[in-house]
Amino acid sequence: MNALAWQLRQWARRLGAAGLAGLGLLAAALLVRLIAVEQAQDAVAAQHARLAGLRLAAATRAAKPAPPPVNPLAMLPPAGTASQQIGELEQLARAHGLDLPRGQYSVAPLAGTSLARWQLVLPVEAPYPALHAFLAAALERQPNLTLDELKLKRERIESAELQAELRLSLFVEAAP
Repeated sequence: MNALAWQLRQWARRLGAAGLAGLGLLAAALLVRLIAVEQAQDAVAAQHARLAGLRLAAATRAAKPAPPPVNPLAMLPPAGTASQQIGELEQLARAHGLDLPRGQYSVAPLAGTSLARWQLVLPVEAPYPALHAFLAAALERQPNLTLDELKLKRERIESAELQAELRLSLFVEAAP
């Protein structure tokens, strides 16, 4: 063991301080290579494997035929349900504190289609938040209902009540 220690001291004396520092840095670089670079290479290999799996999954999805497109007009309710939907609209108005005392209703077929359009003109007196909540709920619950026009009028600037005129359209499937 003494001979080995003597040999190491001889090498250290020949290398000097700069040589020993260089040897230490070389050892540190090898250690970093073994630890950090190997881990990074393992992570890259795992990412390549994951990418190959995703490409395979995308290729199998692309090979499946797409479902046939859905015609939104085919999902419209039949014309016989229009009065029921108008009734639901009036119930929704009452639930939001609105009174619909009178309204104008007319129905007309849409030329070149199998659709009918119910036009509703509803005068309303209500505060803006209630009117807004009613319109949002009605348009959300009845996807075949559209807001065509909204006229707002206030008698005095400090008044909380609005006089509104709602023009709505309700689209239904006309009888063949």
